[in-house]
Amino acid sequence: MSRRVGIEKINIYGTSMFLDQKKLAVARGKDPEKVVSDFLIDTRSLNPPWEDTVTMAANAAKKVMEGIDPEEIGMLIVGTEGSVDFGKPISTNIMGALGLHNNIRNYETKHACYSGVAAMDPAVSWVASGFNHGKKALVIATDFSREHLDTKEEFVMGGTAAAMIISDNPEVLELEMNKRGTWSTDIYDTFRPTALAEVGNNEVSLYSYMDALEGSYIDYCKKAGKEIDFEKEFRYNLYHTPFPGIAFQGHRTLLNKDREVRLKKKEIQADFDKRVMPGLQLSRRIGSTYGCSNFVGLAALLSGDAPVDEGDRISLFAYGSGAIGEFYSGILQKNSRKIVKDMKIHETFDQRRECSVEEYEMVEKLRNTYVENANFKPDFSILDDHYKKHYEGKGLLVLKEVKDYYRTYEWS
Repeated sequence: MSRRVGIEKINIYGTSMFLDQKKLAVARGKDPEKVVSDFLIDTRSLNPPWEDTVTMAANAAKKVMEGIDPEEIGMLIVGTEGSVDFGKPISTNIMGALGLHNNIRNYETKHACYSGVAAMDPAVSWVASGFNHGKKALVIATDFSREHLDTKEEFVMGGTAAAMIISDNPEVLELEMNKRGTWSTDIYDTFRPTALAEVGNNEVSLYSYMDALEGSYIDYCKKAGKEIDFEKEFRYNLYHTPFPGIAFQGHRTLLNKDREVRLKKKEIQADFDKRVMPGLQLSRRIGSTYGCSNFVGLAALLSGDAPVDEGDRISLFAYGSGAIGEFYSGILQKNSRKIVKDMKIHETFDQRRECSVEEYEMVEKLRNTYVENANFKPDFSILDDHYKKHYEGKGLLVLKEVKDYYRTYEWS
């Protein structure tokens, strides 16, 4: 009998600050209503200079590790395209910060926004194989944008981290391992050629996204070995969200696939509102979710008010520039909603500090001076002592100092 494998627990960390999208639009001379409706982003996450992909990952994982003996973790995989070192994986920093034991396999994965699912897949296979010897895997996706002040890309930036426990006790989502479709190609759509640059062609990226979605879905149907009615097979659909608005275009693509008569926009919108929008409620508060997209969508679906039932099948589509698409599915479990709601993700988001456009610009420029800087200490006094108010005594991991490139982290 095959082993049940999937997500046992999940948590999302949305950083400690945010920027209102409408206020940014006004500052840039754009129509605020159109900006929000086009991208489906209300606010975007923003990091203070003492947070990076390591701190975000650890802060997401700390809560998901509550009630779990560190000795139970046998594997730690971290997916990111925003690593702080080209050799040393951030999984080692996180392992040390969380106090995990030494007899653990740990490494970092990279494939643009696919990195999170690229981290999850081997953990799932490891547990399913039985070679885990009863251990669980801790999988984390963590990323944030680079500085894009006063550019057209500025409205689709963000940052977040997602942490999950993968085990043979999938109390949140059981993954259907025999149903997984993939599609790959060699393309330059969006990429990061240096530690500072984040560049690409948005139009090429959009077409590649749709090609990968359709191609991986076709492969999924082949793997399932049966005819699939897209509208009836899945209760909810979660898409990769470099910005939430792209999910509508993706959903339209699959709804109209193989139809002789294409659906009207009103019909597509109704189905989108019912089966996709519930999974976008957190990404609308984050902005770009990078490799965390599928996991942010799952957490949003289960922490919201949409009706979910045990046994509901959901689809998930992951995409990574360069490029790869993966379409897969899972079954919601009896306690899935309670487990996610107990993480109090929305309540944590509510505690974030709103930054003005001027503060946002200052923070982004300051963060840039730290990149590949051999020696610096983050300025903890900025933003009206935001550190003291939001971090001090709260037990959050922060970057304390970089000295001769050695990074020192500590719990606040």
